[in-house]
Amino acid sequence: RNIWKHESYGVIYSVMYEKDDNGKDIEYQTLFDTLYRFLVLFGIPTNQFEMNKHGKVWHAISSTLLPPKRPRSKKCPDIDVFKEDRRKFSLADGVDKRISGARRRLQSLDGAMELLLSLVSFDPKVRATPLDVINSKFMRGLIEARDVVYCKDDIVKSYTAYLTNDSHSQ
Repeated sequence: RNIWKHESYGVIYSVMYEKDDNGKDIEYQTLFDTLYRFLVLFGIPTNQFEMNKHGKVWHAISSTLLPPKRPRSKKCPDIDVFKEDRRKFSLADGVDKRISGARRRLQSLDGAMELLLSLVSFDPKVRATPLDVINSKFMRGLIEARDVVYCKDDIVKSYTAYLTNDSHSQ
């Protein structure tokens, strides 16, 4: 947490701290806990996109949660905790029974794991859009037949009206 406490992290710093009535900073754990749980569940992306723009953030994550690249570099104590938490709670291969059960259920539904991982992608250029979700394999079971008729006054129609691929005809 100490690495994020520097005011140069702007937005993160502003979410982490709030001033009390005496002007003293009060630290909130929610951002840390949420980011940590996200990284445990989904992992640290190997493609650290926009490194020039977000280099400090990537450095903070990798220097506190990944083993040092140089053998003589000091290892952060959080690395071992993160490694053990990933062993238990990683969606990819965690051994916790709730996680492995969720993984099995997601893998049994056509396109579910792929859709989930695209929705939580760190990289906004890769992250699924609403149209990607509508057109995903996972949503194909909800597609209505082409011959569905709506009243002229209906303002709410099926999401399939927004399909952009040819799966509607299947």
